Amino acid sequence: MPAMLEVDQLSKRFGGLIAGDNICFSVQVGQIFGVIGPNGAGKTTLFNIIAGHLPPTAGRVLFEGRDITGHSSDRIGRSGIGRTFQAVHVFKNASVRENLRRAEVIALRHHPFAYLSRRKSARADQCEIAKAFGLADQMDSIAGALPYGLQKMLGVGMALMSSPKLLLMDEPVAGLNPSEKLAARDVIRRLRDDWGITILLVEHDMPLVMDLCDRILVVNHGKPIALGTPAEIRSNTEVIDAYLGEEYEFA
Repeated sequence: MPAMLEVDQLSKRFGGLIAGDNICFSVQVGQIFGVIGPNGAGKTTLFNIIAGHLPPTAGRVLFEGRDITGHSSDRIGRSGIGRTFQAVHVFKNASVRENLRRAEVIALRHHPFAYLSRRKSARADQCEIAKAFGLADQMDSIAGALPYGLQKMLGVGMALMSSPKLLLMDEPVAGLNPSEKLAARDVIRRLRDDWGITILLVEHDMPLVMDLCDRILVVNHGKPIALGTPAEIRSNTEVIDAYLGEEYEFA
């Protein structure tokens, strides 16, 4: 079976700065695939290239076998790739219901045919999303007044209104307390298991990454240094030296 996403010899340079250097990996349908590494390793640059916010210097990105390298973010969204952000991206002065409605309107406006085609078999219904993310009792609440964890869940719900096949999640548990992290972990798992969404995940919370991900890519200074299963990554001496540290203990 062909991979849903293939990143082939991808590189990005900003003048003399190397933000990505010959990165190669593939994400299979139904996987949760993690990308980890120190701050400044090039993880967000990689996401920006895949999502169409930056052109690569070299290399290709293929989605469902089609070359999407350098396509606009709107065109990539039409193909079925969605994204969440590390910072909360909601309309803070609008209700939860209005946030979900606006996300659906944006999806319909920017890629109506692709959206409506996927929507026939998708579960991107406002009420169902609100229930799935613990927001069913908060539909009329102002988004900016919600606890931070629920605001992040709302951001994920808004991304689902476009019915993506692949969801890029940028540090989904950053800023969350331990109980919120557990809830977010369960949501991410349900996105894959119940909603059929393949996930590409950037995250610094190593216990969560090791628990959730099927495969993991480690980058450092823009270069890939390891690719494998959680067990292979946690025992990789180069990864320990570059990122985890010998004192790190996996929960």
